[in-house]
Amino acid sequence: MTQKTKLSTIIKYDNKAYDLEEIQSFDLSFKNKFNGENPTFFNSKPSSLAPVKAENFIGDISKGGSCNVNIATLDIHCSGTHTECISHIKDGENKVVDFCPEGFIPSKLISVFPEKSSNTTDSYHVPLTVDLVISKELLVQKIKDPIDSLIIRTLPNSSYKSTQNYDKNPAPFFTTEAINYINELSIKHLLVDIPSIDKANDNGLLGNHHSFFIKGKTISELLYIPNSLKDSFGFLQIQVPNWNLDAAPSRPIFYPI
Repeated sequence: MTQKTKLSTIIKYDNKAYDLEEIQSFDLSFKNKFNGENPTFFNSKPSSLAPVKAENFIGDISKGGSCNVNIATLDIHCSGTHTECISHIKDGENKVVDFCPEGFIPSKLISVFPEKSSNTTDSYHVPLTVDLVISKELLVQKIKDPIDSLIIRTLPNSSYKSTQNYDKNPAPFFTTEAINYINELSIKHLLVDIPSIDKANDNGLLGNHHSFFIKGKTISELLYIPNSLKDSFGFLQIQVPNWNLDAAPSRPIFYPI
C-alpha cells in the first residue's frame, strides 16, 4: 500500500510557526478576461487578444486553426493588477523581478475610508481641490508597528472596482504625510486597490512614488480585496512573471493569520 505524503509550508516568524496548508489563501488580483471588462485609468485602452496569423495558419481554433496562439496587448500600469519598482520613475538596470521576494512577506491588511482633503491638515505637492485622500491620521488609527508589507483596502468596497473608469471617477490618493508615515514604518512593499498612490494629474511629478522609493521596494496597484477577507496580519506572496521591465502584471496571494 502506497503511503501518501503530505506537503506543508511552515513559516517561522516572531518565535511562532505557521502551517500555510491550514490557512485559506486569498487572490488579491483582478482576473484579466481580455474582454474589455477591466478597470481603466489615464485613458488606457482595454486589454485585447488577437490570433497570430501566418501563411495558411491562424492561431484561433474557432476560426479553423489547429491551435490557439494569441498576441496579448495590455497597458500594464493602467488596466489591471500590477507591481512596479523604482525603475518606473528612474532609469536603472534593476527591474521589478529584482525587487519582488520569491518567498513569503510578513504583511498587514487594513481598511480605510478616504476623507475629503478639506478635512485634514495634511499636504500634497500640488494644490488639493475636492479630492478624496488617504491621510496620515487614517493610517495611524490602523497601524503603528513596523512591518515589511502593507495592504490597504479603500472603503466602500464594491465589485464596481473591477470595471471602474478612474478618469470619470477619480480615485483617492495618499497625502505627503501618509507616505512619509509609511516610510517611518519601514514598509518595503505597499499594495493598494487604487490605480495610483499619486493623484492622476500631478503635473507628472509622481511625488509620492519618489518619496516611497527612497526606502521602499515595490508598489502594487489596482488590487481587488474581497469583503470576505477581514483586516488581519498574514503572509504575502507577490507573484510576477520574469519580465525585465519596470512593472509587470501581478498576482498577490495573501494568507491571513
